[in-house]
Amino acid sequence: MLCKLSSIKLSTFSIFLRFHVFCQVSKMIDLDNKVALITGASDGIGAATALLFSSLGAKVAIVGLEQDDLDKVASECEANSPHNYKPVTIKADFMNDDDIKRTFEETINAYSRLDILVNNAGVINKKRFGDSDIVVDYDRVMQVNIRTAIILTDLAKPYLIESKGAIVNISSVNSFKATDVHWAYCISKAAVNMFTQAMASLLAPDVRVNAIAPGPVKTGIIKSMGDPDKIWDALAQKMALKRVAEPIEMARLVALLASDAAKNMTGTIITSDSGYLLGDPYR
Repeated sequence: MLCKLSSIKLSTFSIFLRFHVFCQVSKMIDLDNKVALITGASDGIGAATALLFSSLGAKVAIVGLEQDDLDKVASECEANSPHNYKPVTIKADFMNDDDIKRTFEETINAYSRLDILVNNAGVINKKRFGDSDIVVDYDRVMQVNIRTAIILTDLAKPYLIESKGAIVNISSVNSFKATDVHWAYCISKAAVNMFTQAMASLLAPDVRVNAIAPGPVKTGIIKSMGDPDKIWDALAQKMALKRVAEPIEMARLVALLASDAAKNMTGTIITSDSGYLLGDPYR
């Protein structure tokens, strides 16, 4: 009987401990009433981040090229928000500097403050080196992938200093491991890494600046390269983990870096790549 009572007490304590740990972990990523600007949010990592942030109680401004896609994401965000917050949707073409500036102005006009900036917008190069008009294609990639982040960071700086906020940039494993096909994309993402670390140094201790470097993820960039199912299956076979990541997996890392759970992290680039960088040319 004593053993049974001890077992019951231990079991009750174990349940309590697990519940306590769960509550503490849940509180770690607290974005309630934080204001976040998320670019490239009509699909992929950006859309998943907007949905996750909304479900965690954040107010979001989402930016993309297609209004219909933005409206769909916004509707899902509102439905998942514990406060029924409706996102601000901003249709913008980041090939145009004025649209980049308008994006920021519309966010501040709506919310009057900013806590989190997620620089996610990105494109991939269409030209291989040696093709005609490669410089035009290079300029397009650099404009969207790094110039946009620079302009938005510059505009956001005073607001983020005031709110003691955070910036999360979306880089790529191709910032570490280049491919000749996507040479311009690789260069742009390497620039994102250096920009992340430079801004982390500049803006400390007031603003934390970090990045994630995904491997293959089921996003619009890969969809634009052909039949997505065939591409994802082929990519998965090249990964150590034999899989391609879902956007929500990257969104969770963004939420972590944007929250106080990562308050000791700045200038960090987190890799989540299904083992892409472990690629063995002799296998």
